[in-house]
Amino acid sequence: MPKKNALPVAADLRRMLQKMERLMEINITLNSTLELAQVLDLIIAKAVEMLDCEAGSILLCNKEKDCLLFSASTSADSKTLAQIHIPLTDSLAGAIFSKNQPLVVNNVDKDLRHNSSVAAQIHFQTHSLLGVPMRIQDRVIGVLEALNKKQGKFTEEDVKILTAIASQAAVAIENAQLVEALQESYESTLEGWAAALDLRDKETEGHSQRVTLLAVQLAQEIGVSKEDLTYLRQGALLHDIGKMAVPDRILHKNGPLTEPEKAVMREHPVNAYNMLYPITHLRPALDIPFCHHEKWDGSGYPSSLKGEEIPLAARIFSIIDVWDALRSDRPYRKAWSVKKTITYIQEQAGKSFDPTLVERFVEIIPSILEKNALPSKPGQAFKGEL
Repeated sequence: MPKKNALPVAADLRRMLQKMERLMEINITLNSTLELAQVLDLIIAKAVEMLDCEAGSILLCNKEKDCLLFSASTSADSKTLAQIHIPLTDSLAGAIFSKNQPLVVNNVDKDLRHNSSVAAQIHFQTHSLLGVPMRIQDRVIGVLEALNKKQGKFTEEDVKILTAIASQAAVAIENAQLVEALQESYESTLEGWAAALDLRDKETEGHSQRVTLLAVQLAQEIGVSKEDLTYLRQGALLHDIGKMAVPDRILHKNGPLTEPEKAVMREHPVNAYNMLYPITHLRPALDIPFCHHEKWDGSGYPSSLKGEEIPLAARIFSIIDVWDALRSDRPYRKAWSVKKTITYIQEQAGKSFDPTLVERFVEIIPSILEKNALPSKPGQAFKGEL
């Protein structure tokens, strides 16, 4: 005959196996992305689900300000939370962080460490709290909190579950932060290259930054994905990087270029391709540096691409590139007015530019100019007279 306690033991085992399976799922999910915002949201969602509570929060240590800052929460919007600094002393989260120990408080209002001003700012009342340190080996990077257990009180089993989630989360967060820092450094390097080119060609100083900003905003308006926007931004910053291989006698020549000199100048998209292709991470950004002089009617260079053979990023950018060139002073002419420049771009629809993109550009350029007040040339405020 089976023992009397066999069924309860089997049920406990099933429950434990289910929780282990869910923890494994969390680990797999966290390893599926290196986007910090996504990592934070995943951690909170899974913690709240597994502990059956109302809300959750992640607070990360800010060493410069000597406090904890909300990095994610389901109890308030991110803008409100970003303004709140949690002290490392005289706060429940601070106690968890400083002592490097889990903490269960099933009646928060009666705990002297509870910071009631936070509740007033976020309009969320905390009744019960379970918080655990987020640590990598012996180093604590923040605190993971579960708030307001829906049924009963937080238990020792809940502490174990949240501690396991926090352990996985700490590694995922640090990896995402490292990638984010590398990306920022990478973007700064690209901006430095663009600035170096602008400095070499005084006539176009500031051009790379202006066209990048405008191209990204036009792309956003027509629904380009976030990932493709990243590549578009990189390509826009580096669109003329191939001119680094053009001799000064041609790049800085006063007066019209001869046909052989034009041929050398027109090699700059190919130069850009040859310079950037060996950099694996920049290959998805090559569409603009290589194709921004292609024209809708096939009369452009270097490949005489026609219509939608031209990558979308390059079609977007070519409009912006011409816009900025015409709106900037040159030694041989003054900057064109907004109205005259728009008229020219409309005339080139179906010739140089994608007609559909020209239509969208004309619709949105007034609002973009109003929002940015972009300078038309170095040292000047941009005044979009329409």
